[in-house]
Amino acid sequence: MGLDDIDIRRAHPRDAGALAELMRALHVHLKEPEEHISPEKLSRDVLHAASAHSVLVAEQGGRLMGYALFHETYESISTQRGVYMADLFVAKHARRQGLGRALVAAVAHSARARDLKFVWWVSEAWDEQAQAFYAALGASHDPMIAHAVSFEDFEALADEGENKSPIA
Repeated sequence: MGLDDIDIRRAHPRDAGALAELMRALHVHLKEPEEHISPEKLSRDVLHAASAHSVLVAEQGGRLMGYALFHETYESISTQRGVYMADLFVAKHARRQGLGRALVAAVAHSARARDLKFVWWVSEAWDEQAQAFYAALGASHDPMIAHAVSFEDFEALADEGENKSPIA
């Protein structure tokens, strides 16, 4: 496989099943829950024209080989708009062919076309292979700790906020 026979394009609703499989594989690799991922949820939340999120896919011969999921963000440190790349994944059998770099380059191109100035993402501290790949892209990194509230804890926190604030 070479990059000449790979197409990078925006994901379509018809990609929901294959995209869900790639997304599950990413979360298995990251040792994260994947049972919540479904084609129906991706179609509902991401793969429609009004979505705040964008998905680019790498396709070869009608088969999805990788994807990048991203959305617009704002960085107050530099007072610039950019994109946060939430997911970057290439199927295991398709790695080391340039697909990951091509996907990140396409995300950067998409951002620049909208006058956005950066691409930002995080990686797991233990994932040295990913960090080496990102360094080869020219990415800088700062040690930080990511925080998230989800599932039942999110619901409890939202309930607390609902009781204290009329904002909807």
